Amino acid sequence: MDPVTYILDTNVIADRIRRHPQVIARLTKAGETGNVLGLCDPVYYEVSRGLLKVNATRKLRHFREEISPLMDRLALINDDWQMAAQLWADMRNQGRQFSDVDLLIASIAQRLNAVVVTADADFATLPIKSEDWRRTE
Repeated sequence: MDPVTYILDTNVIADRIRRHPQVIARLTKAGETGNVLGLCDPVYYEVSRGLLKVNATRKLRHFREEISPLMDRLALINDDWQMAAQLWADMRNQGRQFSDVDLLIASIAQRLNAVVVTADADFATLPIKSEDWRRTE
């Protein structure tokens, strides 16, 4: 079976920081079976800004020094910005509104044919694959 690229949403990283047992088990299993655990630039930014806002310096250091290095960094490319803009327009025309970060995550997922791991049900309405690892298998 070919490896799967998983893009971890901000809420999954927060679950990892909080040591959510089910999420940690799924992350471990995915990594041990040769899948890619991806941390994209928009999520890195969103996690960092949230921890900086509340002055959570220990958690920020833990994220940057211990969690982040275990993942593959997924950088944005110009095409991702264009895809996000198209998704934004399509969703707005359907009466839906998404954060720019979520649209950028979805754009990277489309480009890489990746699965977004999230607890956010909004991703289900976007043209990508998503999974919620808080739920039991």
